[in-house]
Amino acid sequence: MKKSSSLMTWGGIMAAFGTGLIGVPQLVLQTYAIVVKEGPPHWFTVMILPMLLCGIMLTTLGTAILGVAGKGQDEHSTPDQVLAAEAQAKIQQVALDADAAAHPEAPAKVIVEPAPKP
Repeated sequence: MKKSSSLMTWGGIMAAFGTGLIGVPQLVLQTYAIVVKEGPPHWFTVMILPMLLCGIMLTTLGTAILGVAGKGQDEHSTPDQVLAAEAQAKIQQVALDADAAAHPEAPAKVIVEPAPKP
């Protein structure tokens, strides 16, 4: 399985949609229990179990995909890239040292003033 940011996106969408499918039936049942007290309509009662099952499955699958795609190799530096960056940093440091040696600055003089008399 190729790890990529698009896999991460789809996993997040699935997990979010699954969470919504779990939350909607619970919210509707709670609302009817508190506000209406007559119970939800029959068509909704029939849909509660499939919505919960589908939501749990999508949330679990989406979260698993997020875990797999979380460290996609295409988004991290390869060993060759790390070595090239280290070599570039060393070259820059050598150039800075050579420039500092070619242009020495006069040392700064520290002037110490005597303490004022009371």
